[in-house]
Amino acid sequence: MKSKSMSRYLLITFLSLFSVSCLFILLNKTFGLEPRFEKRTEKDDTTYKFRLTGIVSSYVNRLYVDPERIKTVEMLKEALSWEERVIPEVLTDFTENTNTETVTVDDVSKTYDLSKIRRSKDMVEILQDSLTFINTYRQTNEATTANDIEYTAINGMLTQLDPHSIILPPKEFNEFKIGTTGKFGGLGMVVGLRDGILTVISPIEGTPAVRAGMKAGDKIIEIDGESTINMNLTESVGKLRGDPGTEVVLSVLTEKAAQPKQVTLKREIIAIPTVESASLDNGLGYIKIRNFQDDTSQCLNEHLKRLKTTNNKIKGLIIDLRNNSGGLLDQAIEVADKFLDKGPIVVTVGPSGHPREIQESRKTDTDEDPYPIVVLVDAGSASGAEIVAGALKENNRAVITGDRSFGKGSVQQLIELMDGSALKLTIAKYLTPLFTDIQSVGITPDIKLIPVTATKDNINLFRGIVALREEDLKQHLDEHPKGETPFATIKYFLETKEKEKTEEPEEEAGDPYKLPDFNTDFHVLFAKKLLLNTTSSEREAFLQNSLSIIDETTRAEEEKIANALQKLDINWSAGAGAGTLKSTVSYSTSPANGKARAGEKITLTVSVANTGEVPLYQLRGISSSKNGLFDKLEFIMGKIDKGAAKSYSTTVEIPKNSLDREDEVSIKFEELNHNNPKDIKLNILTEALPRPLFAYSYQILDNAKNSPKNNGDGLIQTGEDIDLLVFVKNVGDGPAEKNVVTLKNLSNKEIFIKNGRAEIGLLNPGEMKEVKLSFFVKETLSSDKFNMDMIVTDSIFGTFLSNKLTFPITPNKNKLTQTSSILKIGRNHTPLYSGMSFNSTILSMMKEGTILISDAKNPDWFRITLPDNRHGWISAKEAVESNGAENKPSTLEPFMQRTPPTIALSKSLSNILFGNDRLPLSAVIEDDVCVKHAYILINNDKVYYKSNKTATPKEQTRLEINTDVPLKEGPNVVTIVARDDQDMITIKSFVATRAITVAKGP
Repeated sequence: MKSKSMSRYLLITFLSLFSVSCLFILLNKTFGLEPRFEKRTEKDDTTYKFRLTGIVSSYVNRLYVDPERIKTVEMLKEALSWEERVIPEVLTDFTENTNTETVTVDDVSKTYDLSKIRRSKDMVEILQDSLTFINTYRQTNEATTANDIEYTAINGMLTQLDPHSIILPPKEFNEFKIGTTGKFGGLGMVVGLRDGILTVISPIEGTPAVRAGMKAGDKIIEIDGESTINMNLTESVGKLRGDPGTEVVLSVLTEKAAQPKQVTLKREIIAIPTVESASLDNGLGYIKIRNFQDDTSQCLNEHLKRLKTTNNKIKGLIIDLRNNSGGLLDQAIEVADKFLDKGPIVVTVGPSGHPREIQESRKTDTDEDPYPIVVLVDAGSASGAEIVAGALKENNRAVITGDRSFGKGSVQQLIELMDGSALKLTIAKYLTPLFTDIQSVGITPDIKLIPVTATKDNINLFRGIVALREEDLKQHLDEHPKGETPFATIKYFLETKEKEKTEEPEEEAGDPYKLPDFNTDFHVLFAKKLLLNTTSSEREAFLQNSLSIIDETTRAEEEKIANALQKLDINWSAGAGAGTLKSTVSYSTSPANGKARAGEKITLTVSVANTGEVPLYQLRGISSSKNGLFDKLEFIMGKIDKGAAKSYSTTVEIPKNSLDREDEVSIKFEELNHNNPKDIKLNILTEALPRPLFAYSYQILDNAKNSPKNNGDGLIQTGEDIDLLVFVKNVGDGPAEKNVVTLKNLSNKEIFIKNGRAEIGLLNPGEMKEVKLSFFVKETLSSDKFNMDMIVTDSIFGTFLSNKLTFPITPNKNKLTQTSSILKIGRNHTPLYSGMSFNSTILSMMKEGTILISDAKNPDWFRITLPDNRHGWISAKEAVESNGAENKPSTLEPFMQRTPPTIALSKSLSNILFGNDRLPLSAVIEDDVCVKHAYILINNDKVYYKSNKTATPKEQTRLEINTDVPLKEGPNVVTIVARDDQDMITIKSFVATRAITVAKGP
C-alpha cells in the first residue's frame, strides 16, 4: 500500500475523530496565560518554542475535574507516543527499570530521566525539549509543521485524562464554532462527495440554494471558476461559505443535462435547523431536537407555538432525542425548564466532587401545560440529550422510551488560546436531579425497546443493537456499572428485506434533516399508543396507565417474532416439564478444517441432541470471540423434543481484505428453563488473500489539435490543455479488482481539473493498464511550477498509492522541423523522454541498436512517433540517423517511474500467528533504487524503526529486519511499513495472538 506521507493521513484521521466526538460544552473566552504568545508561521519552524504545551498543562492543573487522573509521566509518554504515529522517523523507548525515556529521530537519540519529574512543570520542560529535539532532526515535510507536532503532543497528553479533553487547531476550532452557533454565511445546502464529485444532498428550505433551484443530486463542477473534482469536502464547504452578501458562481450539472449551467448565488446567514416538528393525529405533536445550539430553546418555542396553532391544544408530545450528541449546557437546561415548573434540572460537580451547583427549574408564564410526554432516546443520545431526558424522568414529568443512552456525564469548557486554537477540557461532571451519576452508564429508559430480526441470513433475538458508548472509549472517566432496571422491556419485530445477490449497495448518504417515517418508525408508533392511552402528565401514573399497552404490544410482537421463526422451521414456544435432563452438543465447520480463505464463506453448524426425558424450550447458543466476525453469532434451536436432535447453521462471509489470523470461538448455550447444554469451543483460521501493489508512470500529452496553445513538445506551458496519461502496473501478488486513479489539485485555481477520475477495472499481477486524466493550465498562472496529488486506490483491500507530482512550467521551445527519418540507438540504457527536456519523465530505457522513427526535430532533440498518436523525445546526441534497410521500429519496454518497495517475511505466517510475550520477526525489504527506512507497529504503537541512510548506494536497495517485538494479550495487529526514496510506502499486516487456548475438536 502506498502513500506520499503516512503521517499526513494519520494526523487528519486523529483530528477528524476529535472533531466529531460527542461533547457537552461551556463556551468561554478565557484569558491567556501568556499575553505575548503569538501566532506562528511555517517560517518559524526551526526556532519554534512549543510554549503551548505549558499553557495547556497550566489549565489542566487548575481546572481539570479529577486531579488524581493527572499523571505527568504517563501524559509525557503518551505525548511522545503520538509523535511516533505522525513522524515516521521518530521512535520512543521507555525503560521501566531505569525510568528513562529515549527519543530517537532517525539515527540520533536523546535520553531523558523521568525520575526527575516531581510536578507538571518538570514534565512540560522535558516535553518541550523532546519536541524541539524532534523538530530539529526530523526530515522536512510540507504536510507536517511545528504547529502540527505541538498539537499532536498535546492531544497525546490529553488522551491520558479522558476521551473528551482535546485541543482543536484553528481550522477545526472554526468549524466547531459553526456547529455550536448553528449559523454561518453560506448558500443553504448539504453537500457530499459522490465518486469524487461534489454533489448536493439536500437544499435547506428558505435559503439561496432553494431559491436558485438547486436540487438533490445536482453536481457542482466549479466554484468561482475553480474545479471541484477530487477537492476534499472540507475545502469545498469552505469555498461555498463566505461573508453574507458576497456572491459565488457555481457550475452545476443537473440530472440528464449534457452541459453544466452557471448559477450565481448570494450568500446569506444560514441557520442550521436544530429543531423540527410535525403535527400528528388526535392532537399529538412531535418534536425532533438534533443538538443544542445557541438558538435551540428559541426554536423549540416557535415549533411548540406552531403545534398549538395547528391542534389548538397539545394533548401529548413526543420529544425525539435519538442521535442527539449534545451541545451547549445552557440550551439543554432551558429546553428541560420549558416542561418543568419546579425541581432540579442538573447538578454539576467540580474537581474532586466539589463545589456542587444545582440548576433549578423556574416557573414562568411560558411553561408548557402539563400534558403527557414521551421522550425517545438511543445509544446516540449523549450529554445535553441525557440531561433533558434525566431531568424529565426524575422530575416525574415524562416517560423515557428506547435504548440506554450514551453515558457521557462530563462537562467540557472551551478555552480559546492565543494562536487561534482552543482547548476543550473536562472541568466538571453532571448528575441528574436525584444525584444519579450516569457516567459510562447512561439514562436507562422506562420502557426499553429491542429490535429483533429473523431472516434466513440474519437472526438477531438477543444481541440487540451493537453501538459505541462512553464505556467503550479509551480512558473514559470512572464508570458506575450499576444501572437501573427498566419498568418494562419490549422486543419488537423489525422487518428487514432479504438482500438479493445482485442487489447493489445502498447510496451512503440521505437527507440529514429528514424526519422519520411516522407510519413505519416503531418508536414513534409505540409512543403514540402510549400517549393516546393516558391523560396523566406524571410519569409514574403514566407508566401505570401504560401497562395494558405494554402487555398488548409485547404479545403482538412476540407473535410476530414466533411467526417469523416458524417460517425458518424454529419452534419458539414456551413450556416446562419434570424429568431427567440430558443433552449432547457437537459442531462442524464447512470447510471441514475450520480454515476460511478471505473472500469466501465459512459455515458453522451446531447440533444439540436431547437425550433427556423432557423437551428443551427456546434453546439458543451465543458465540463470543475477539474477532468481531464471529462474536455474538446466534444459534437458534427453539424447542427440541425428548429423543430429538436439532441443528442450526450460520454462515459468515469473510471480507476479502481480512488479515491472516486464528481465532478462538466459544459458544454458550441457554435454555428457557435453564437446562443449558455444555459450552463448546472451536478455532477458525483465516487465510488472507495475496495483496496487489501499485507502481506507475505518467506522460504529459499536449498535442490536442483543438487547443491553439498546445505545441506538442511534451512539456507544460500556460494556456495549454493537458492530458495526463497514467500507466498503472500491479507489481503485487494478488489481483486488484476495483481500482480508481484520481488527480487532486494541490496548488491554486489557475490549474483547472477537467477529468480527475478514471476507473482501471481488474488489474491482475504483472498487468499494466493506462488511463487518461486531463486539466487546463490557465494563462494567469504566475508560478514556474505547480503540484498535484495522484492517488491510485483499490477499494477491496484498501491498497492505495499516493504521490505528489510537481510539474514545471517551461517556456516555449524552438519550433520543430518536420522530418521523416529512421534512428538507431548507439548504447544501452538510453532514455526516451516524455518531453523535450531532460527534466521530463522517462518512458523507456532503450538498448543499443533500438530502431526509432522520428517525425520532427530541432538541433537538440528528435521527436519519436509512438503508438496511439503519442510521442517521445530523445537527445540528438544519443541517436544517429540510419540509412539501412531496417525501418521497422523496435518494441519499447515501458519504464516504471515509481515502483514501491517490497516486503518479504523470512518465515511462513502460519508459524508466527501465535506467540508468547514476544514475537520473533524477520523480513527483507527491497527496492529498485533505495529503501529509505522501515518500522513496525503493534496495534498502532511503533515498536521498531530502522533507517537505511548509512548504507552504501549498492546496499540501499535492501534492508533487513531481524527483531522480536512485544505482544499484548489477545489479538495483535502487526504492521510492517517500508518507505523508499520517492516516499512510496508498502504495508504488510497480519494478526498475531498471544495467550490463546487452542480448542480441540469434538
